[in-house]
Amino acid sequence: MHTIVIKIGGNAATQLTPTFFETIKQWQQQGKYVVIVHGGGTMISNLMAQFNEPVIKKDGIRVTNSTSIELTKMALIGQVQPQILDQLRQNNLNAIGLNAGSAQLLTGSFLNQSCYGLVGKIDQVNVKIIKTELHNGYIPVISPLAITNDGQWLNVNADQAATAIAKHLRADHLYLLTDVSGIKVAGNILHHITPTLAQELEMQSIITGGMIPKVNNALTAVAQGVTTVHITDHVNTHGTLVTA
Repeated sequence: MHTIVIKIGGNAATQLTPTFFETIKQWQQQGKYVVIVHGGGTMISNLMAQFNEPVIKKDGIRVTNSTSIELTKMALIGQVQPQILDQLRQNNLNAIGLNAGSAQLLTGSFLNQSCYGLVGKIDQVNVKIIKTELHNGYIPVISPLAITNDGQWLNVNADQAATAIAKHLRADHLYLLTDVSGIKVAGNILHHITPTLAQELEMQSIITGGMIPKVNNALTAVAQGVTTVHITDHVNTHGTLVTA
């Protein structure tokens, strides 16, 4: 079963171009299965502002309390996911929205509760429900949230969620879509990167800021069996290819 996992940002409209939909249709015609994991940082921040809830970030991670986890759920499941599903449907692609509450889809644990609050990482993925929807002809669209074994919802970084899902699905390809066309070195796109080179570039502070966790998630994915990871701005461009 040839599976492709695509992580798109919360500002999905910029990435869901006509070419995006055509590429997915071509993959499906080739017998490939597609899973989409979406972010939603901007929508979450906007909703928090409406409720006068301060946005606090530590180490680039959104600190999440009992109020902001509810707003996060509203933004991801109530706003971002339906918009993506609408766009897929308008382009004649069958899709279904899934979240952590769908048959224990994503089970997680706290990242560091004393530091980040209700922020987590994914430990288990209900692969069966995803594969069932894929075999039924649907594209699962998944929100980056997890639930602990005792029922606490957790906010999860979308790249980390996509990496975990790709690992558990034993995906062939993981696309981490971002707002740049790949990792840049001296102004040029680096077309291929390995763990050794990534480590060197991080030590030299050539890979910096928000690209560091993205690269680290990509390296985690290939180390855990995902064949290739693409860091790029569109599914039809090469971007930076990450391999073991």
